[in-house]
Amino acid sequence: MNALLDTLISKADPRGVRLWGAGLLRAELTREAPPADRAVHYYVCVADHFEPRWRRPSLDEERRRVGRWVHEYPALARRHRDSFGRAPVRTLFFPVEEYRPEHLDALCEGVRAGLFDVEVHLHHDDDTAENLRATLLDFARTLHEGHGLLRRNAQGVIEYAFIHGNWALDNSHPGGRFCGVDNELSVLVDTGCYMDMTLPCVPSPAQTAVVNTVYYARGREGRARGHETGRPMRVGGRREAGELLLVPGPLGLHWGSRAKGIVPRIEAGMLEPESPVPLELRVRAWMRHAPAVWGAPAHRFIKLHAHGCNGDAPDWFLNEGGPFDRLLTLLEAQADQRSVFLHYVTAREMYETLVRLEAGA
Repeated sequence: MNALLDTLISKADPRGVRLWGAGLLRAELTREAPPADRAVHYYVCVADHFEPRWRRPSLDEERRRVGRWVHEYPALARRHRDSFGRAPVRTLFFPVEEYRPEHLDALCEGVRAGLFDVEVHLHHDDDTAENLRATLLDFARTLHEGHGLLRRNAQGVIEYAFIHGNWALDNSHPGGRFCGVDNELSVLVDTGCYMDMTLPCVPSPAQTAVVNTVYYARGREGRARGHETGRPMRVGGRREAGELLLVPGPLGLHWGSRAKGIVPRIEAGMLEPESPVPLELRVRAWMRHAPAVWGAPAHRFIKLHAHGCNGDAPDWFLNEGGPFDRLLTLLEAQADQRSVFLHYVTAREMYETLVRLEAGA
């Protein structure tokens, strides 16, 4: 009976507004507005779910996909600069299950050039906490010791940022699909994860109620969806033991772009060829919904996500004059105003900025 009811509700609300609508309203009502008398800093991070084996192509096709990014992205980057003269950088969240040494070796060329960084991505299903822990530790060690990626903290632990494949962080998908590990958040913390960038995941039923908020969440023993609630990051606060920092992308409604002229389209920070929303509207929505550390509203954080190896996405991102090229131009035009500073940052740099603001720096 419950399964039937869930099916009926999902059909009536395919975008899952019941899961996040109240959270969006709460975020809008409680957000600290950027100060009117000071310049506002916008930190933009593109988190790429970088999947060379998307739809299981041949090895030659995998190499072609990776090669396009290695050889064509520098030309795109040369055409753009943020407010401080830095070219756009891209964080590639590489899937554990798609690891090939040659792909990482190729991407390291872009890392050395300061255009890429690499973090951890994982698709898994019907997993266990023990296997997950071993998988994450092994992959982090491989990236660090085999390719010179990731970083060790002061305690010597290899740290990584994380994105959950199929969005099902902390076993949040109904029925336990695409994960299987309750209290996954604790496994991530224990294995060196310093930040999660999975959210938002609309229209997936794995979406949580917390919207447009940088926050700390804690795993719950034997229970899923520990990140359904959390503690907003704030100036003067600090991370407590066992907590994981979550940095979501923008989530909102486009009242100026409506399906069939009636239903407002959703903005979820996903860079995709399929979006019918004009780029100008998207940029304005990102800036409006960008979260901040509570107490530091002059600093806003825009996490965007992409699937740079999927389908015709490389053309969308890499072609001169293409949508992504134009989108960067629109972002940079905002920084031509005296009241706006634009920062292109990696996931790690976004995290470090957040932590400095939390500490009052």
